[in-house]
Amino acid sequence: MKSALMPYAARFVSSPLVHNLRRGLQARQARRKGQERQVDVYLNPRDPHGYVLLQVLPSLAERFGLNYRVFTVEALQDDMFPERDLWQSWAVADARDLARLYRLDFPETAPALTEEAVHAAACRMTRAEKDPDFLDEALAALRGLWHGDPPLPTPTPEESEQARAAIARNEQHLQQAGHYLGAMLHYEGEWFWGLDRLDHLERRLIAKGYARHANESARFVRTWADLCRKPKPATPVTTPLEIFFSMRSPYSYLGLERAKQLADYFGCPLQVRPVLPMLMRGQAVPPAKKWYIFRDTKREAEKLGIPYGFVADPLGAGVERCYALFPYAREQGLEVTLMMTFARAVNARGIRSETDRGLRRIVEDAGLDWTEARQWLDSEDWRDEVEANCQELYRIGLWGVPGFRFGDVTAWGQDRLWLIQEAMRGGDCTHPERSPESGQQSSQNQAVSP
Repeated sequence: MKSALMPYAARFVSSPLVHNLRRGLQARQARRKGQERQVDVYLNPRDPHGYVLLQVLPSLAERFGLNYRVFTVEALQDDMFPERDLWQSWAVADARDLARLYRLDFPETAPALTEEAVHAAACRMTRAEKDPDFLDEALAALRGLWHGDPPLPTPTPEESEQARAAIARNEQHLQQAGHYLGAMLHYEGEWFWGLDRLDHLERRLIAKGYARHANESARFVRTWADLCRKPKPATPVTTPLEIFFSMRSPYSYLGLERAKQLADYFGCPLQVRPVLPMLMRGQAVPPAKKWYIFRDTKREAEKLGIPYGFVADPLGAGVERCYALFPYAREQGLEVTLMMTFARAVNARGIRSETDRGLRRIVEDAGLDWTEARQWLDSEDWRDEVEANCQELYRIGLWGVPGFRFGDVTAWGQDRLWLIQEAMRGGDCTHPERSPESGQQSSQNQAVSP
């Protein structure tokens, strides 16, 4: 009974009605407290996305009349970061790519962080949290940390003790507010990560009438607005685009939809490489992480014009039945069609893939024969291929999905397909336009409606 009701519960929770009610409640609470333009900022020195984010906060405040309340945190929860070393390496490279894209500062070669250096930066930041010049102080601290020059001074034992107490309070505040990441903005009950989700915040502030300049629009759209819009190369693209994909991952669903668009646009093959979901690999997905991903996927899907929210979780039998059918669909030349049809069914149509009735609908909608497909359901042959895909994902320095590979270029996340597109075009993956912080938008931003 619970499995039958859950898709309808997910659809209700993600509906415009509930979304607008939640926003209205949060807005009323903010008005009562006189905090209509207050944004909470959570910064973790060890997360390089925080350094990149800090550089745009002054202009964001100027454009919308914002006030910031800042919380310095330092920990990375083990259950939220199951592959911490891989995450750290990826985060540094990703922050560098974003800095190039938006013409912000980040070192070409960042120093290896020590716990002493991270704590020294955190101490300097906590001391300045109540200071009107906090952003300048934090920028100086993180610039010293990520450039390694000049080195940050070692805090005294008293300064260190005071900072640890403040950081503990801040980390508790972050958890109570419902999140776990650094480089986060929290405004009226909604979370916005790094530069990537600033466009959602910009649009919300514009809708509330807070823009100080006429004809204001979202500026932080460069990671997605030009996908399948830039000129194609003169020579055909024959290298395949690979996607490491989990049927349970909502970001994989968005990634597959967009990867198919990209592959079709450039005329290159698309190869789907299934991997098991994190929970089926023995990794935890705590409730705070699960709910953030669900809500974030909903707003990203709406932005991209992809249906999402009527979710029938395929965890367990649904995933296994899907992957058991993958070799059969490949024999028919319909493996991508099956995966896209299956993903749409469990993410946007509420179809329960663990049941024969639901699976039959998916199989037939994909153009496959149900009688033939049923003969593959008890096969275990798919497991070796799926495990090999997982090992290959780790080998290329990734651990989560969706992961993408085009030749020698790899990327993690559906919002990093711009890197793949630039590789397809024969570019260097980063072609910055005029900085949004200059007060003028690039031509690509002007072409996108807020």
